[in-house]
Amino acid sequence: MTRQNSLTRYRLALMTLAVLLGTGIASSASAIDWGREAHREDSRTCQGFGADHGREYTRCMMEQQRRRDDALLNASEQQRNNAEAARNNVETVRRMRCNREAERARARGERPEWCP
Repeated sequence: MTRQNSLTRYRLALMTLAVLLGTGIASSASAIDWGREAHREDSRTCQGFGADHGREYTRCMMEQQRRRDDALLNASEQQRNNAEAARNNVETVRRMRCNREAERARARGERPEWCP
């Protein structure tokens, strides 16, 4: 087997690997850019509050980071609450459907199935 044939044979795998590596590098770079932009935004906010470089600036930057972290925590908590509400809604709809079928069975004079 020649080198050309082995490259042709694995061309799809090599292209897939190249795409995955390129995507990983691009997403890493965008995350770094996002972090830098967040830092610049926090810095502008603190300077807008009148905090010069020093203790007030450091305290303000820490507060901005805490605010950003709290926002992430609140968003994940809200997402968890939404998922729990969706599960409860599905269970309620299931129970309503079961009860409706039981009522229809009773109306036909049949013994309805038990709804757990």
